[in-house]
Amino acid sequence: MGRHAQRRGVFFDPAPWAILTGLLVWLATVYRITPCIQHDVTKAVDPYQRLCYSDIPVIYQVSGIGRGGMVLGHSGVLQSPGVVAVMTLCRAVARLFGATVGPRASAQQVLDAANTYWAIASVVLFVAFVAVVVATMLLGRGSDASIQSRGSDASIQSRGRDGTARRRSWDAFLVAASPVVLMAGLIDFSMVAVALAMASMLAWARRRPIVAGVLVGLACATSLQVAVIVFAVLLLCLRTTLLSDLGRYLGSALGTFLLCHAIAAVVNPSTWWAMIRAIYWSGTGLGSLWYVIQDTTGSEVPAVGWIAGTLTVAGLLLLAWLVLTVPRRPRVAQVAVLALLILFCTNKVFSPQFALLLVPLAALARPDWRDWGVLSVSELLYQCAVWAHLGGLTTPGGTDSDVVYWAAVVVRIAGEVWFAWGVVDDLRRPWNDPVRRGFTDDPTGGVLDHAPDGQDDVPALESASPEPVADDARDAGAGDTDPSDPGEVG
Repeated sequence: MGRHAQRRGVFFDPAPWAILTGLLVWLATVYRITPCIQHDVTKAVDPYQRLCYSDIPVIYQVSGIGRGGMVLGHSGVLQSPGVVAVMTLCRAVARLFGATVGPRASAQQVLDAANTYWAIASVVLFVAFVAVVVATMLLGRGSDASIQSRGSDASIQSRGRDGTARRRSWDAFLVAASPVVLMAGLIDFSMVAVALAMASMLAWARRRPIVAGVLVGLACATSLQVAVIVFAVLLLCLRTTLLSDLGRYLGSALGTFLLCHAIAAVVNPSTWWAMIRAIYWSGTGLGSLWYVIQDTTGSEVPAVGWIAGTLTVAGLLLLAWLVLTVPRRPRVAQVAVLALLILFCTNKVFSPQFALLLVPLAALARPDWRDWGVLSVSELLYQCAVWAHLGGLTTPGGTDSDVVYWAAVVVRIAGEVWFAWGVVDDLRRPWNDPVRRGFTDDPTGGVLDHAPDGQDDVPALESASPEPVADDARDAGAGDTDPSDPGEVG
């Protein structure tokens, strides 16, 4: 670029290219699952050997919802209230497209309706995926807007600092091109919860705490993992003593969450309670270290639920201590992604689709291509290993020892620990944070962005500076320093 050229036009706008990338990735995702489409009810398809398993058509066929009736009324549908609402919508649209849904439907008609239902679900999930990409892109804009207008101020120039900062909108490609979406985007309806979570973060960044609370309440009613975002906002608002905004956010979030579960409980109390037990009191499942221990020893870990819960609480308390004691207030995305990784590493179940929420949070917390590659490769290896494990492809004949799958679980956890350590390092040394360049503070912070830190009396402008300024640069006059010079920095 020439020194007088301006970055304008479609080629410098990330929006169309990020959406186009997301579209291509989603088309590849749909194409990848086509071998699992069963057309004849008498000819079964093995989804594990073809690495294209999805809960969406399976639950439709085996739970009985293809025979009509309320989705929440079937004991085979033990899904959260948000997922139940999306399933009901997709089935209603399938009926509009001619799918036979009713007690008189034959097995072949139920199969055909399940394929239609699956196709409609893929469109709904694609819309959710585009929403995640766009929200990630918008969250990368405007953190330094409140201070950039003062970028030519003499007090800033006297420090020898540049008031501009790189926009992080192009980081949306870390989401749009993620191989995790390619492998897990169509396993179930988790992408809807991710879209609601990112919309909530965008509303919070635009300083609309009530709207953000309603959206995150809906997201938590779809997947409780989204509560890590609430945890991050809670800690950071406590550190900055912004209690009024925190109260509006938590009140609207809790009210929405309880309302969704109250409706489900009123419609069918027994199914709702079975769903609560299945989601929150389930046993050891795939993907966790507890599953590997159980598989290698051949016996269940005693009191694994209490042990895993204790480790999760201990990890979150340690994170809270770190957030409240580091010299500079962390960013919302950093705290949220660390809380999510703690949950993943200690939980009893770590299903492949759980990583979908990690994709945008990781892009916002640490937009580094190397760490993104480590995280993506470790997830990709596990995504392939888990289906091979379920299909018996990685188990030697005559033995139950699946060393390949055990290694894939360990590599996956190791990749997440690697990424978490990078985020912790950014918390301890915020001047190395790739997002905090110039006077950028927290693009996802909303009212927290450039807010005075509750630990000290440093003004917002001073707290936005990532490094301390040397005394000679602080005392210099405005006309003595070239604004383009990096200045004397400690």
